[in-house]
Amino acid sequence: MKKLIIILLISIVNFIYSQTKIYAFVGKKISVERVKADDSFNLKYRNVYKVEQAFDEEIKTDTLVFNSYTHMNQIQYSVYDYAIIYLVKNEKDEFIHRRTYYTPIILKQNGKWYGFDSSDENIDEYEIIHDEYLNIRKNLAVGKKVLNEKIKNKWLVKSFYPDRFFIQINRNKLEIKYLKTAEKLLKFN
Repeated sequence: MKKLIIILLISIVNFIYSQTKIYAFVGKKISVERVKADDSFNLKYRNVYKVEQAFDEEIKTDTLVFNSYTHMNQIQYSVYDYAIIYLVKNEKDEFIHRRTYYTPIILKQNGKWYGFDSSDENIDEYEIIHDEYLNIRKNLAVGKKVLNEKIKNKWLVKSFYPDRFFIQINRNKLEIKYLKTAEKLLKFN
């Protein structure tokens, strides 16, 4: 009986989240800082992002301030300078980050934003990107803070910039191989 109740509760929570309207935008990180949480179960972060491209007409401002909640250390999307961020509204009609879902955005070319989904095994829908490089020194420093552990740069690079999409040139520089437009990466799940 106890297992049945737990399964029912999980189903209800999933149903509620699946019925919630999701707002998405490509944002440039201005700041992500830990703030005092409302409870002892979650860590709370205050995020400030410049809206580069909105995918919903309800995002009308050029800068968004929203909270994120996590049970672990700092949220991983803060490693990237740009990301598609997925938000929902709480009961006070304020934007909050939805379960820390995000998609890294790496490049703006010809007026389009490009990124990758590290869970994509198939790169058939990705575009080949020629002669574009990334300096990731600053991103690796943030990555070390996010994971809050002594980790080698090589592991950080592979974690945040998978080999399927990038070629490591040297310690702090990558060549881009494949990316997908933000519109193709957008997912509301």
